[in-house]
Amino acid sequence: MPELPDLEYIVSVLGPRIRGRRIDEVVLKEPIVTRMLLPDAGGFARALTGRTIADLRRHGPFLDFSLAPDGRLIIHCMLAGRLQIAAAGEKPVAHMCFALHLDNGEWLRYGDDKRMGKVYLTGNGSLAAIPGYLDQGVGILSPDFTRDRFDAIIKGRRHQVRVFLMDQTALSAIGNAYADEILFAAGIHPKTSCASLSDEQRGRLYDSIRGVMTWAIHMVREAGQPIEVKMRDHVKVRNRKDEPCPVCGTKIRRAGVRGYDSFFCPHCQPAPWAAGTGATSLRPSARRNREIPWERKE
Repeated sequence: MPELPDLEYIVSVLGPRIRGRRIDEVVLKEPIVTRMLLPDAGGFARALTGRTIADLRRHGPFLDFSLAPDGRLIIHCMLAGRLQIAAAGEKPVAHMCFALHLDNGEWLRYGDDKRMGKVYLTGNGSLAAIPGYLDQGVGILSPDFTRDRFDAIIKGRRHQVRVFLMDQTALSAIGNAYADEILFAAGIHPKTSCASLSDEQRGRLYDSIRGVMTWAIHMVREAGQPIEVKMRDHVKVRNRKDEPCPVCGTKIRRAGVRGYDSFFCPHCQPAPWAAGTGATSLRPSARRNREIPWERKE
């Protein structure tokens, strides 16, 4: 699944190549991913043909394409959706669902082997019909995401902290991979209750959200891969079960948290219920983990 750093990279690469480009042809192979919210437009392909892509921006986990003279194409890639921008003759992205042929000869393609992504063609007045679009919480990269705002959002919550991080009505928008990376950076076990966090832990968590995301955006950009490639080589714990922790060498573990796999270091992120520890009492290695891991040389 493309997460926030991937989506930021997609916007930075794709935006300059498609802004002002007219859609001359639409090839639709998997209508199941499309949602037509423009009344009397004659279907997805017909409605898009002839429109111009005026702009592209990210809204939480959504990619929002503004169209001229009117309309929006909004994509939520979900679990496996991928976008590709390619010259004519280049091999299409695998499991292609639809493709837009632009007036400069390039193709903008969407592939999704799970067919779980959602592609909405809508007007500005129909955004409420898109699940989750208008319900996004504070943008974690925005100036509004201050420590005071974070404290106000987390106050009184009794969720496990990883569940809280992935609640997009609270924080927009953290996915599975970077929830694990944020908690590792903060030295907090994923099943810790939000209500049990100390002020110092909340501060580390806030700093880790901003720091990990900034670091990840930089790493994805520096890799410079095509936008259809998922970049995860830089992560420290996600999907690294049984590999050594980069800080202390303990084997990374995997645990289920509300139906999602979570990866963590049991030494750097001690369980608050473990003997000799508590939500505000961390082991020495976990205290060392307060160093920002994206800056730490390993």
